[in-house]
Amino acid sequence: MEHTKLIVEKQDGYVVAAINNPPANALGQPVLADLNALLDESLNDNEVRAIVITGSGEKLFSAGADITEFASIQADGAPKISGHDVFLKIENYPKPIIAAMQGSAFGGGNELSMSCHLRILSASAKIGLPEVKLGIIPGWGGTQRLPRLIGKTKALEVMLTGDPLSAEDALSYGLVNKVVPADQVLSEAKTLAAKLAKGAPLAIREILKAVTQGLNTTIEEGIKIEQAGSAVVFASQDAKEGGMAFFQKRPPNFQGK
Repeated sequence: MEHTKLIVEKQDGYVVAAINNPPANALGQPVLADLNALLDESLNDNEVRAIVITGSGEKLFSAGADITEFASIQADGAPKISGHDVFLKIENYPKPIIAAMQGSAFGGGNELSMSCHLRILSASAKIGLPEVKLGIIPGWGGTQRLPRLIGKTKALEVMLTGDPLSAEDALSYGLVNKVVPADQVLSEAKTLAAKLAKGAPLAIREILKAVTQGLNTTIEEGIKIEQAGSAVVFASQDAKEGGMAFFQKRPPNFQGK
């Protein structure tokens, strides 16, 4: 499928999708539509085991929602494609999705990154939710995901002041997994995606499911989700292959079966 606002490159085992909507890589309706389509395309593609989402250009991963669309949304009601829906699809996706932030991420751009499973940030970049300075609130899950990632106290400080975090603070708060020089962000994300692509797809799917769903319920219910996932993977060919490879001292060849 052709994408108008994403540059998509299929690598060995994973896909790299760069948001290409200059000058700010704003997340307007065309970008959200492309992201939604990419998720649908990759879902049943066995050759895609991980996805990297990045931004074109050096300064911005994404500055957030497209402000030029606000007037039409207020006049016409809900947009055709909701950022909420796309980000929930990312968060609940059965394949790992990595945000490779070669530049700063603000507002909806930060909310997009937080919906991804893993995040790599440029050392020179900043990340924040400045919506309060515009008289609005983070409206694509920021009020819910940020406290879950860094805790209530720090999350409230970030959202109530609207001040951005440095890359160093984002790392120390646990908001991102790794901080590297800007010119190494994409290569770092690709290395991670390639490593994950060699992993056991069923086990990865069930880990993502158990963690994502488990955090939104009690530990008792979370353990039930974990047990159900364990039953699925223990009965799989991948589990047999993993055991055989271990005893034969060779790399496993997981097929997702």
